[in-house]
Amino acid sequence: MNARTNSIQGNNMIKRINKFIISLFWGIRLRSVGAAFLGGCAGLSLTATVLPEALAGAGLTDSFSARIDLAGFAIYSVMLWAVGGWSAQRTGNTWLGGLVLGLVGGISGAIFTALAYGAETGLLLLGGGAGLAYGAVGGMLIATALAESKTSTSTDPTTKGS
Repeated sequence: MNARTNSIQGNNMIKRINKFIISLFWGIRLRSVGAAFLGGCAGLSLTATVLPEALAGAGLTDSFSARIDLAGFAIYSVMLWAVGGWSAQRTGNTWLGGLVLGLVGGISGAIFTALAYGAETGLLLLGGGAGLAYGAVGGMLIATALAESKTSTSTDPTTKGS
């Protein structure tokens, strides 16, 4: 009997620890950090995958050479998209989040393509369009998944009124 009582108390402790971890995960600060992290990862993906494949698909160069050409812009893309991801999360609206990160993607895609391959109209449209499409989808996902809840009531019965 004594062993069973200890295992029940152990289960309650594990449940409380799990609730605490989940409450931290869904806390306001961690959502913003998560959005910035996801935005930064998307920015790295833009320069490592999306733009090189768009350029290769258009027949301008092969994707490996495009990755080499765009590699110097990766850190700038990560920083810019991290701010864009954070901004998309702060909107709290799916469509506004898509608009914010879509604009970041369109502008950064056009600028990075122009700096690497020249400022021709077709190249600007290709890089900007690829970044816009990628950023809009990513912004909608970030804004939807990490939006702050509008209610301040807690579902945890152990916290009273907070």
